[in-house]
Amino acid sequence: MDEIAFKEYLVGIACADLARQIEVRVKDVATMSTVSVNGHTNSTYQSQTEFATNVRLKLVQTKSVYSHTLYKGYAIAYIDKALARDVYKRDLNRVMSRIDNAISTARSYVGTGFNSRAEQELMTILPLFDDIDDALFALTFFGNSQSEADQMQQRANRQSQAVKQMLADLKHATVIYVGGSAKLFNSSYPNLVGEIQGVLSREGCSFANDASRADYTILVDCSAREYAHSNIGATTTYFAYVDASITITKAVTAQQIYNNVVSVKGGSTIDYSAAARVAYKKISQSVANEIKNNIEL
Repeated sequence: MDEIAFKEYLVGIACADLARQIEVRVKDVATMSTVSVNGHTNSTYQSQTEFATNVRLKLVQTKSVYSHTLYKGYAIAYIDKALARDVYKRDLNRVMSRIDNAISTARSYVGTGFNSRAEQELMTILPLFDDIDDALFALTFFGNSQSEADQMQQRANRQSQAVKQMLADLKHATVIYVGGSAKLFNSSYPNLVGEIQGVLSREGCSFANDASRADYTILVDCSAREYAHSNIGATTTYFAYVDASITITKAVTAQQIYNNVVSVKGGSTIDYSAAARVAYKKISQSVANEIKNNIEL
């Protein structure tokens, strides 16, 4: 079967299938009135026929006409090409904007070291590229300008390459889990893990919220202790230490590869708690250095 015959064959199937989808509604209303005056009777008969059609398919519209003399109705189903182009353009721009937003979100996750979240974000948009291919084909089919179609295709290609490159980079990244505790005398210091991650993320480290998904599990348990105070004139300076116990376990072997204690001193003219907070700020860098020196990035 040559190309022309094949196109005619497809058009024939499409027309037949479309014709079966057309819904026809016929409403026939008839009234008769009889009036009798002085023995003379007059009867009036009126008939009204309403003919309507509809197709419950996206973008498909119908036009119909009814012959009151032949009592026949005719309908045609068609697609307005200009309307179809507008619909597919809106859909295409919506999908591409969603992809751009996902890429931006994934880069933000990578910037803070949460590569697993970045990967999840990118994986959710992969099926959208199939939607883009379908929409671009439809736009061409409905007579969209080739130059505009080429621009959209180039944009889609850039998006696809960016997503694939990011996913490839993420698969080769070392993922670590950081957990632990931080005691500040009779209270806690809740910022420890976040501050350690902040230092490591600037070094290209990535993090998992679940230890089972990490290449290394790092536990940091810290506590503060009072050290001393000194008086110089009317000013009293308080000094405190923060001691951090660090353990690093390599997931693939379940072997503890590092176990050590790091201590950092802080000072403040307020009280021992304030001095300990200064030490906590410093110890994040010290702990991060120990981690970097003992894992494979």
